[in-house]
Amino acid sequence: MNKNIITSLIAGILAVGALNSCSKDDPTLKTSVPAASFTYNMLTPTSDSNAQNLELINTSTNSMTAYWTITDDEGNAIGSSTGDSVKLAIIFAGTYTVKMSAAGPGGVSDTIQQTITIEKDNPFAVGPSTLLGVLTGAGLGNSQRTWMAERVINSVIVWDNYTDCLNQINGGTGAWWSFGSGEIDPKTGRNGYLDDQYTFTFAKVGQFIYNDSNTVFLDAGGSFWTAALPAPWNTALGSYASTNPTTSSPTAIYNLVPALKPWGSGNFTYTIVSAPGGAKGLGQITVNGIGAHIGMADKANTSQETVPTASSITYDVLKINTGLKDASTGATYDELILGVSEPNLVWTFMFRSNR
Repeated sequence: MNKNIITSLIAGILAVGALNSCSKDDPTLKTSVPAASFTYNMLTPTSDSNAQNLELINTSTNSMTAYWTITDDEGNAIGSSTGDSVKLAIIFAGTYTVKMSAAGPGGVSDTIQQTITIEKDNPFAVGPSTLLGVLTGAGLGNSQRTWMAERVINSVIVWDNYTDCLNQINGGTGAWWSFGSGEIDPKTGRNGYLDDQYTFTFAKVGQFIYNDSNTVFLDAGGSFWTAALPAPWNTALGSYASTNPTTSSPTAIYNLVPALKPWGSGNFTYTIVSAPGGAKGLGQITVNGIGAHIGMADKANTSQETVPTASSITYDVLKINTGLKDASTGATYDELILGVSEPNLVWTFMFRSNR
């Protein structure tokens, strides 16, 4: 028989003998299941690259690693991690449940948990290019951000689909109707629309604040709700006071027709669907409350309204442009293009916010 084969057989027999010699008294078989325990530290976030505000530390005995899961006070999963020391970026203030199990040579421990309170919202945890980060200014370290319609041609477009609208914004033509030079003229244009302000606050329950700047634009019956006004305002054209008459705008439209008042300045709430949600995979924004709107007030998801009735309106995010430069002022600003889809047509709106 080959010498090498004989040597291998002997080694195998010795190995089997060694295994058979093990007994229940062997200490290697008595390694205990880890006794799970952990502690935590609060961290101070300083930037989007240093956004962690919570550190979890495994203090278990007989442990090789730890497994973590975090849920909020409504039971929603926030995330999961593995490691003896993990640093997390929790976005919103609130009470969170941290569960941990420890694994070691003796097995996996029972799951233990602690309740941890995060005292402050953490805007740095959002990220500067995410929808929530751009919309609220959280990506810039801010707690709220205000947007206004861009005073540019094609600031508003109505057409058959979002793709055609975006093509027109990029230089194409053919829309059923859109803002032209007359609509953006500072003296004669749609200033009752262009001076509106939309503020989004950064919070777990986000507040949406609409300010109509005490102006509203009537378009000579071109919208359903203008046509529904009493004469002579159902054929009027131009900017008028919304609630408080002025010398230059003596008629308070929302006082004239109280049913329209919900479209005026007010406080509402909003929610978002992050990317890849929405028609273009960039997310959606929903404003909640009778009268809440972004852009032209009467454009809703079901149809154009004569009086405000929709309890919420959802807008698709069609484009996000950040870090743009205003050629005339030198200001740096971000741009949002939003769309609302009605049956058989879409409306698109362009907004900007300076940094």
